Amino acid sequence: MSAAPSRAHSEVFSASQYGGPQPVRPILNFFIVPSFIAHIVGLACLWALWYYLRLTTVFPYHHRVFYCRDINLYKPNFRPEDFNVYVSYDLLYVLGFCLPPLVLLLGEIAFWMFSTKPRKTVYATCGECKVHLFTRRLFRFVGVFMFGALIVQIFVDTIKLMTGYQRPYFLSLCNVSISACTAPLEHSPSPSPQLACNYRHPDDLRYAWLTFPSLHAAFSSYSACFASCYIYYMINLRGAPLLRPFLIFGFLGLCLVDSFSRINGYKNHWRDIWVGWLIGFVAAYFLCHCVLCFQEVYHIAIEKAPLIQEVEERAPPFFQWFRLPRVQAPSVKEDYVVYEEDVPQVGTQPRHRRNADRTYEVTTTTESFHRTISPPQQHNSAQQYQY
Repeated sequence: MSAAPSRAHSEVFSASQYGGPQPVRPILNFFIVPSFIAHIVGLACLWALWYYLRLTTVFPYHHRVFYCRDINLYKPNFRPEDFNVYVSYDLLYVLGFCLPPLVLLLGEIAFWMFSTKPRKTVYATCGECKVHLFTRRLFRFVGVFMFGALIVQIFVDTIKLMTGYQRPYFLSLCNVSISACTAPLEHSPSPSPQLACNYRHPDDLRYAWLTFPSLHAAFSSYSACFASCYIYYMINLRGAPLLRPFLIFGFLGLCLVDSFSRINGYKNHWRDIWVGWLIGFVAAYFLCHCVLCFQEVYHIAIEKAPLIQEVEERAPPFFQWFRLPRVQAPSVKEDYVVYEEDVPQVGTQPRHRRNADRTYEVTTTTESFHRTISPPQQHNSAQQYQY
């Protein structure tokens, strides 16, 4: 024997049967606040780890043995004023950490102002705590970007400390003492290769000992690829077809200039640049295609789930604030007109014309196309006139 339906079920069924208003319960997401706090704590831990790896000497690095007559390490040690194009670490961090979030902010503002898709309303832990779609998307994209940027730099610094490859100007800075190099291959003494250097400044030697992979190439490629993916998926203007490729190639151009400036200044090897590009590209591609969802479906079929969904239907704010002029065009009716020469006369043979079909052009506000219509069958017309 089946149990009697509850009061809530009876009310819902009676409302749906008799066509009455169906109750709509707001979506309460109890994980928004805890997940937001967890993300903030996780990003703070990554920031602390990045600080100790990049700006301190807490973590030791591997002292790789080098050949004292290696011509690939005898490049000149250029100063910033000797560069044709010099990108400092400060400029790298400003461009890498500011340009993509700025693109995300402008893109989300445009999406909020011009998008006509219905908004899915979400409430955080209570019916009064409404979380706007713009806020959700902006925090999601910026948080994922910051996470990827810190992960890329932590990976790069970890590989630098574990490998200990020298920069192209290492021997010029080291001012190596050939007598301290061990025969017969004239390698630096192991396990203390720094003893072969007459230059003893630890900070400069530490920087000259950590070249692989290139941080400039990895971080700039990650920022450029992340911003390019966002632009590709979010900007689609038929009236400006070159806007999207212009922005994408602009970011990729900044990445190329930043990376190749390290080659021209003998601060990195070619292998450092290629591996740095690969790390940044893989991280950006994974986060954009496997973690984020730029083209999220915001349209909800209310008739399928009327009790658990709530949709905020409103006109875009831009069209509420500014009233643009509108042009109304009459609808195009495809009526066939029978011309006099197409109607066969009674008792006469129908005339045969070379171009029996008539072609006309239909122009609307969005497109222009051609339509071809053929006259009715002549034997049907002849039968009609016989009767």
